[in-house]
Amino acid sequence: MKIVFLEESTITIDDIDFSCYEALGEYVSYPISRTEEETIERSAGAPIVIANKAPMTEPVMTALPDLRLVAVIATGYNNVDIPAAKARNIRVCNVGGYAINTVPQHTFTLILNLVTHTPQYMADVKAGDWASSDDFGLLRYCGFELAGKTIGIIGMGTIGGGVARIAEGFGMHVLAYDMFDISHTGYPCTELTSLLRESDIVTVHCPLTDQTRDLIGAAEIATMKKTALVINTARGGIVNEPALADALNADRLGGAGFDVLTKEPPRDGNPLLTAKNTLVTPHTAWSAVEARQKLVDETAENIRAFIEGRERNVVSS
Repeated sequence: MKIVFLEESTITIDDIDFSCYEALGEYVSYPISRTEEETIERSAGAPIVIANKAPMTEPVMTALPDLRLVAVIATGYNNVDIPAAKARNIRVCNVGGYAINTVPQHTFTLILNLVTHTPQYMADVKAGDWASSDDFGLLRYCGFELAGKTIGIIGMGTIGGGVARIAEGFGMHVLAYDMFDISHTGYPCTELTSLLRESDIVTVHCPLTDQTRDLIGAAEIATMKKTALVINTARGGIVNEPALADALNADRLGGAGFDVLTKEPPRDGNPLLTAKNTLVTPHTAWSAVEARQKLVDETAENIRAFIEGRERNVVSS
């Protein structure tokens, strides 16, 4: 059975083992596929296609009569036209939970760099400012301890829960909000307005949906502490980026750390790229080598289940 991976370069820097796919069938891979034309040409004749962000649209599926499974090698599957897949009896599966360690780790990387001003101090040292200092150190920026501070977590799935556990280890007070029942987490659900108003750090870990798009806009930002930090390692668009940049540049917020933007890559720019006290990383929170290998292995297990006539991680069939 032919298996086509449309975007292998999005997963590996020559450090991932793909032999699990080779064991399942005739495996063909391409570094990247972004257009419908590329996707159609490269997927022709393949019943199984592995896609990350490649467009699996209605025209693509119409042009691929042999297609039976779209194995999304990610948790989000907004690149797949689900109604079109259902109409053609094409199964769609995804992988959840592979980044339960690496995304919380990256979240706190952003937080810690913001509260300690490490990037600024490192730049000062490289510029020779410490070497020419009259004092033993170089005191320029006001950092603060996490202990005793309040962190508001929006989205209490496995990743939000991981963030909460790390926060507890720092001695932080945790507030949690989710649109779904979170009673099983041990944290009560705090109203979003209260969470935003009371938190020293707000961190986003929910999916991007019609309900969460612009969940934090200008009105919500206006209720937050002037010293608050906003962290987003979930999806761009949940926080209104122009409104956030305006608040940062006007000193109405303390800082921001983002791993995701509304448009990726930001070829046309983004207001957060030049906003004050803002760290932006290029959508790498998920990318620890262990997480990427697990993502590949779990996708292989989804494909194996399909071949054997079983359902596994099916989001549409």
